[in-house]
Amino acid sequence: MKFYSENISPDSLSGAIFSIEGIRDACVVLNGPTGCKFYHSAISDSQFHHSLGFDAGVYSEGFYLGQSRVPSTYLDSQDYIFGAGEKLERILRDAGRRGCKLIAVINSPGAALIGDDLEGILRREVRGVPCFALENSGFSGTFGAGYQRALMKVIDALSLSPRKRGLHEDLRTDGRQMNSSKFMTDGHRMNGGNKVNLLGFCIYQKHYDGSIRALKNLLERCGIEVVSTPGALDSLEAVARLPEADLNVAVYPEYARELGEKLEAELGIPLLCLREGPPLGFDAAAAFVREICAALDRESAAALEAIARARGRAYYYLARFSSLLGLPKGALFSIRAEASTAYALTRWLCGYLGMIPAAISVLPGADGPSLKKLEDFLEGIHYREVLDQPVLERETHLLFADGNTIAALKLAGKTFCGIEIALPSLGYLDITGKALLGETGALFLLEQIMNGLRYVLT
Repeated sequence: MKFYSENISPDSLSGAIFSIEGIRDACVVLNGPTGCKFYHSAISDSQFHHSLGFDAGVYSEGFYLGQSRVPSTYLDSQDYIFGAGEKLERILRDAGRRGCKLIAVINSPGAALIGDDLEGILRREVRGVPCFALENSGFSGTFGAGYQRALMKVIDALSLSPRKRGLHEDLRTDGRQMNSSKFMTDGHRMNGGNKVNLLGFCIYQKHYDGSIRALKNLLERCGIEVVSTPGALDSLEAVARLPEADLNVAVYPEYARELGEKLEAELGIPLLCLREGPPLGFDAAAAFVREICAALDRESAAALEAIARARGRAYYYLARFSSLLGLPKGALFSIRAEASTAYALTRWLCGYLGMIPAAISVLPGADGPSLKKLEDFLEGIHYREVLDQPVLERETHLLFADGNTIAALKLAGKTFCGIEIALPSLGYLDITGKALLGETGALFLLEQIMNGLRYVLT
């Protein structure tokens, strides 16, 4: 069966909306037609339940249209001629009554052509809370670009000031962004620092909350406090505490590098880009701990011991599984994900489990350094040709992707196991907490891999 298109990737408008929706007590007002509202509101509510039921009467106001999130101006033909100022004023007054701590008005691409004075309307209608307008989220730009653009507007609206920290002066003398290799080779240490921000998380990620908990638990074992994870359901108060951190860690560089560079330039917080990418798998989780502890001059032994215990538990099941079936070694896998995620996951599946890549499709807006690492790794194992192969057109045993991509391959009648690592979801209700990152995430993925292979190959 020939596939002519893969699942459409979310663009910069979605990134901008979900970044603000990821601030627990903020409100996004979408200046756009109803077609731009429903999906974003539904995803926001599913990732963070704002109401207990689906009673549309609870949000019967015209601009909510029965949904609890993302009120919209529901632009029609008249609005494109005369403007949507009156609708915006009504929505902003309602948001003020609901106790929102931050209000953002975001234009849809079409609304950007109208020319409404959004900042003027905000000045007239909003009092006592930070607010801003995003006239242009990037039009057809990438999700990561829109996500970071909106969060940078939040930073500007909060007027954050750098914390005085003499221990950072020697770290910024060369004026360049730092990475873990610089800390190790130049001998720079941040003596006494014990606070970090984790950048790159978003409510549009699968199991983002569980992954954050897993990484916080590891860092707490090292005496390191996570100050903020902006865009992943922190309150506005927590986001405002960003300057307290001694280090920013780009967990997902596609959603963090530009934001981290702004925070470094304006607040003096060094940016650490992880060598092994997101901590997917035991080795990457250990590297995550070591790099941060090396940067802050903290002891990593307790966290590494927790990872080692999880690795030991995994070995028990893997040894029995492999002795019976010879798997997962030699099984085929495909990935559709961001470059950083694809790199970390490919290294783990090939190196730790001995699996073979069939196709790897990188999402738009790839992080350049992560993509280069992925290319180099695949070249080193002589599988460079699988990069950018359509995952829907290659035979595989396991597909790591979003739910829509998995469903498309299922509809083609293929026999494989789909493992959701991104949204949109197939609709499975995750009642117990799950993670993709850290040692708990590694165990969860192994559980899915081994059960999936039993289904496919036995």
